[in-house]
Amino acid sequence: MYTPKHFNLTELSLAQQLIDEQPFALLIGPDAQGRSFVTHVPLVRGGVGEGGADWWLEGHMARANPHWPWLAAQRELLVVFNGPDAYVSPRHYESALAVPTWNYLAVHVHGELELVDDATAKDALLKRLIARHEPEYAPQWRGLPEDFQHKMLGAIVGFRIRVQSVEAKAKVSQNRSAVERARIHAHSQQGTPEEQALSVWMQRLGLA
Repeated sequence: MYTPKHFNLTELSLAQQLIDEQPFALLIGPDAQGRSFVTHVPLVRGGVGEGGADWWLEGHMARANPHWPWLAAQRELLVVFNGPDAYVSPRHYESALAVPTWNYLAVHVHGELELVDDATAKDALLKRLIARHEPEYAPQWRGLPEDFQHKMLGAIVGFRIRVQSVEAKAKVSQNRSAVERARIHAHSQQGTPEEQALSVWMQRLGLA
């Protein structure tokens, strides 16, 4: 990912926060012919302590998806998380010699895939996903007929991605003057949900 120094998000805890807020990821790895293949899937972060070195991402995909056996053979893959993004008009700038741009956040994670295909382990994985996204659903899942649960578990393959490296980018007008950033922030606060989310990140990074 092309990341000029002033857009580089170096604090791991902030990259992890973006992952938690935007868990729907792209898994990118080769297919049988070595071409890039993408799977869209929600992931949950786990590991030892906030910002710890030993952490991972986990999720599941349909057993019918050909991506998982390819990834299992290659093991290494790229995971992309896209944060909020929005158009930035040059009308916020002090000089007329300006052009439009686009602000956005993104995290790239390089990791190693481990399959989770034991029924008990997959059930535990699903319960962790449920606890993250809808804890109230847990009793309903536990109350479903056992044969139905086995059928659902058999239709998926669980996986864990051991994180090896992280690249994070936050392009939120760091290269503009304080006056211009204030204008962009004020506009974003009253804008679309994406623009409002970007305004929050400008505050987190001390840019507003």
